[in-house]
Amino acid sequence: MSGWEAAKARMYDVFGNVPRPERVAGCPHCVEPGEERCLLSWPVGSVEAESLARYAAKALTTWGGVTEFRYFLPRLLECATAGAFSYPDPEIVLGKLASADWRAWPEEERDAVTDFLREWWDQTLRHHPARPPIDTVLCALAATGMDLTSCLDAWSGLDTESSIRHLHDFVMTGWSGRRLTNAFWNRDSPAHEQALAWLTGGPAAAAVEAAFARESREDLLELLTAIHTVITPRSPG
Repeated sequence: MSGWEAAKARMYDVFGNVPRPERVAGCPHCVEPGEERCLLSWPVGSVEAESLARYAAKALTTWGGVTEFRYFLPRLLECATAGAFSYPDPEIVLGKLASADWRAWPEEERDAVTDFLREWWDQTLRHHPARPPIDTVLCALAATGMDLTSCLDAWSGLDTESSIRHLHDFVMTGWSGRRLTNAFWNRDSPAHEQALAWLTGGPAAAAVEAAFARESREDLLELLTAIHTVITPRSPG
């Protein structure tokens, strides 16, 4: 079993201790009576993504509280990280972890969530193209309130073709005018500052230069040159 599959299995195991709710109460203006039946009629791991998507969008705001959210969490994260919801976006779903104050949960639950999020990042870096794309993944991780240091350090290795291609995608589509373009970024958050500092403060440029020095494949050298041109400010004059 891969680390990614093991992390998903651990989520189901740890949060399997959360009792199945009898019902999931919601705002009467937003949720029809009995609408939760399609969510509670099956084991949580078998709930269809299409059925879960509506709950995912409304969880913690107009449908259910933290206890119900913890019950559905393994399936919510499994679907969101696989891009199985047409809506809500992964950034919205993972942002609900912060709303649920997950870092105050019992240690076993915190560790399971942290392990899952880090494995998702590693899994994304290992495969290109990825769904969801790298820009979405990094922003979604930031939305949880987690520290991005380990993610950015792992990316700085640029030791695989996929990690180089992901960085090229990121700076070409998620970066413009020296700002992150994903609308879901909380620009006042420490994670946003971390990502900006990594891109503009030198670490990303140093990683690109180191990768350029050891790389011999022409297509990747072209990508690294393009990345460096975008993230390195031109000298005046």
